[in-house]
This record gives sequence, structure tokens and C-alpha cells, in this order.
Amino acid sequence: MIVKATRPIYAERAAKLVELTGSFTESIYLQKGDRTADGKSFLGIIALSIYPDDFIEIICDPPNTELKEKILSSGLFSCCKS
Repeated sequence: MIVKATRPIYAERAAKLVELTGSFTESIYLQKGDRTADGKSFLGIIALSIYPDDFIEIICDPPNTELKEKILSSGLFSCCKS
């Protein structure tokens, strides 16, 4: 799924995202441009340098619809494409 960042993701927000993704057993990755990070890695998410209006692809293997709901309800991202 491709989402659009609504806020910069660093420090507290990155920790919130790691806590959210860490509650899932599936492998979760975030991709920004040509860079990919483990969605459960605080430093990986920080390294992506996510700013408002950046488009991020969230990859979940295997796909999980509950993840999409939690990501969108977090207030960090808005929906663009599934």
C-alpha cells in the first residue's frame, strides 16, 4: 500500500510507528524512493528521513488488512493507494 506522510517521522513518531508495526508477526518494510527499511527498526525508519507529503510504500508479507487500518488511524499517514 502506498501512503502519504502527514507529519515528519522522527524520534517519538518513529517509536510510535515501531511499536505499531512490532505488534504484528508479519515482515513489514517501508520504502521511500529507492531506499527500504525494516518497519520494525527504529533506526531504519529514522534513516528514511520521512517528511510531510512524502509517499511511502508499506510492504507487508503476507498482506494484512488490519495493518492498513492501524497505519491510517495512527495519524502519521493518509491513504493514497492500496
